[in-house]
Amino acid sequence: MRRRRKWPAVAAVTVVLLGLEGCLGGGDDQWKEPAKGQAEVLLRTADEHGGSSGPAWLAFDGDLDGLTVGPDGKVYGMSASLGVIEDDHRARTVLDGEVHGAEGLVVLSPNSFVVGSRARLLNVQASGKQGTVLVGAPGEPRKLGQPVPATASAKDFRLSDQPAEPFGKRPDGTLLFADGDVIWQLKEGRLTRLYQVPADRGGRAGHVIARGSAVDGSGTVYLRASTDGGRGRLGDVVAVHQDGSAANLALPARTAGVQGSLSGLRTTWMAGDDGNGVYVRAHDDAAQYVLHLTPGKAELVAKQVAGGSGSGSGSGCEEGHVVDAMTLPCAMPEALTYSSGTLVMAGNAPFVLKIATR
Repeated sequence: MRRRRKWPAVAAVTVVLLGLEGCLGGGDDQWKEPAKGQAEVLLRTADEHGGSSGPAWLAFDGDLDGLTVGPDGKVYGMSASLGVIEDDHRARTVLDGEVHGAEGLVVLSPNSFVVGSRARLLNVQASGKQGTVLVGAPGEPRKLGQPVPATASAKDFRLSDQPAEPFGKRPDGTLLFADGDVIWQLKEGRLTRLYQVPADRGGRAGHVIARGSAVDGSGTVYLRASTDGGRGRLGDVVAVHQDGSAANLALPARTAGVQGSLSGLRTTWMAGDDGNGVYVRAHDDAAQYVLHLTPGKAELVAKQVAGGSGSGSGSGCEEGHVVDAMTLPCAMPEALTYSSGTLVMAGNAPFVLKIATR
């Protein structure tokens, strides 16, 4: 099953941190836009001594529950709070307690956000007023593996006991979200089933779609599922097309820069590209990787060697200094999102990293 967030034990600490708004953003006075194949720190979430404070740390560090680029072109992250990176490269808190325990993030506008909250999908506003329930009826949650209808009324349908995770939006406004073992499409108050994880050969239920599903520019959805909610391996990634047809993602056996078989790489997060491909954050015992996968092809985009310089810290990656994305001299963040030729990575690292892909 998915892990649950651990919240700060001392409320006063959170109050102090929220009062230090934007203190770790270095501003844009030293920013140098990276060229293709280069990476640079977009925002620091901890100071040079490892101290953590302010909106940058609360929204973009630790285990992230959401990372995306909004329609305004700004980067939004959700961890202990929901925050945004402004044009001056400083973080600002958008929502705090309203998103505690939430999973997944889709930005409808700078003032409107879709998140998962237990067995419900919510629309929350930057004003902080109580969220509107988009999906999820009260009562006993449905059981994993139980067949679901092709379509249903969003507010009358009971979701599973797994956290709902919104992860994308189609051009026509259709929302995409994971519900335990199902990928749903939501539009105008109706749910349409896109995909349900098949039960295993013994008919046993319990398969859970891992966090970090993605949708690309062509509308294909990418997901991973396992019996324990683990993140799985690259060979387990399933591509689901808009017509509901699904198959494991076609992978070459190997690619330059990765020592072993691609299918055996362990994965943590995915982000769809502008066309018919997906960026995947993966790792093995030798290194951390970002791969760009299109049907039958794989290209290494970023790499950080295990045990290499700065592998356990933020050293070697600083604001105002571009580095080679293929030989990152610092820890590689865990989550990623993509927009218009740019990858943004954050989570479990003392910075937010920007990588130019074109």
